[in-house]
Amino acid sequence: MNYVYFFLLAFCWGTAFVGVKYSVNTLDPYFSAFARVFIGFVFFTAWFLITKKKIFLPRKEAWRPWLAGWLIMGVPFIFLYWGQQFIPAGTSGIFNGTVPLWVFIIAALTLKGQDAFTWRKAAGVVLGLAGLFLVMSPAIAKFADGAGQGKMVLYGSLSVLFMAFCYGAGNVLTRYILTKNITLEQNIFQQHLFSAVFLFFVMILAGAKMPGKELLQPKLLFALFYVALVSSALALLLLFKLLKEWGALRASLATYVVPFIALGSDFLINGRVPTGYELAGMIIIILSLALIQFDRTNKPQTGAH
Repeated sequence: MNYVYFFLLAFCWGTAFVGVKYSVNTLDPYFSAFARVFIGFVFFTAWFLITKKKIFLPRKEAWRPWLAGWLIMGVPFIFLYWGQQFIPAGTSGIFNGTVPLWVFIIAALTLKGQDAFTWRKAAGVVLGLAGLFLVMSPAIAKFADGAGQGKMVLYGSLSVLFMAFCYGAGNVLTRYILTKNITLEQNIFQQHLFSAVFLFFVMILAGAKMPGKELLQPKLLFALFYVALVSSALALLLLFKLLKEWGALRASLATYVVPFIALGSDFLINGRVPTGYELAGMIIIILSLALIQFDRTNKPQTGAH
């Protein structure tokens, strides 16, 4: 059954980018990011209250999940939703697949132990960066030519890539700040609470355009609720289930499957065929992650979002 959870988790994560792309094509990106977290917040609040779970924390402990949520949801969602205005859903999925690369780099620079650099892992980092450059090379070429749209594609790519970096930083930081004194329910609730408040103020300060009648479109509502409840809420529950059954290292391997599902769902729903640059770059990135995450005994070495 755990393998079913594994592929469901990869499916939830991989199909999120099609929903995000649909929402930002119709709604303001800052409003869309806020709506995703707010819907999840309402869902988890109702569920935890009905099941009578303890969700509140003293002030001296609340800052921990707030900070984790800020890095795992608040900040990355801003860059994801803004950037995906300019790049395809499948490309975003490839960038999301680089999370283990950033986890390793950040952990190697800040933590001691198995996350330290070796020649093998250093080669994996270089290979991963080369794969990223290959995926982004068409946008870089257009940027160099001074094409306006090419500039926005490059900016969008960098924005979504920064989302992946934030996920990686959030994963590493979580090792420090979350303690056994905080329950799963408290962690989920507090992260959503702080991220929803944070994104609300970002939306207001950015002057986001509030939706009108277009918000009532069935496809748009489906996209918003799918991303919030399936790609975020359900995925989070599946992740914690796998973390409990398999541990962080094995569960993180779902990240390898996400780019394939993102490209596949983008093709099936939007009819977009992946470019040769994307396919080649994705394969190189996955090979780089294999070098980083597995030692000679084929044991995973670092976790991922």
